[in-house]
Amino acid sequence: TGIRRGELQALRWRDVYLIDSVLRVRDAKTEEGIRAIALSPALAEALWQHRRQSKFQGDDERVFCHPTRGTVYREDVFAPQFRAALLEAGITDYVRPFHDLRHTALTHDAAAGASPIALMAKAGHTDMKVTRRYLHLAGIVFRDEAEALERRLGLGVEEPAELSTPLSTRLSEPEPIEGDLSRLE
Repeated sequence: TGIRRGELQALRWRDVYLIDSVLRVRDAKTEEGIRAIALSPALAEALWQHRRQSKFQGDDERVFCHPTRGTVYREDVFAPQFRAALLEAGITDYVRPFHDLRHTALTHDAAAGASPIALMAKAGHTDMKVTRRYLHLAGIVFRDEAEALERRLGLGVEEPAELSTPLSTRLSEPEPIEGDLSRLE
């Protein structure tokens, strides 16, 4: 999800809505950081399995906590396993376990096409200047958006092959609907 270390450590089960697949960050670095984040189906399932296996399942208990005490989960608890996984993956450079994973998650979101505003909201940033780092790292240039705007304005860009009907530039006339509509009744 790209949430900060402190937000992850403060996360309680009452903040994870597995049926709705939403995670609420309530204990944030800034007021703008208080936010809701959509969970992918795979992540919601992984969290459900994590909760089922945890000794600490109550609403007020931490999602990620020390496995026997239920207290804040510190980096030193999992550092040996994390370092071993990095070595197995061939990563020899120093990695900051929480912050570098946050960077990776947000950069992947940007590369997958998340809008700058959505990325800023998900990250809990207060300033677009910070969010731009992730957009730049992902190499985002918003080519699709520029081409869609040109199509909308009728400036000569060809329609992409995947569209079954061309985009309309006539705002006053609705597009005709073709085909058998009886199945919609």
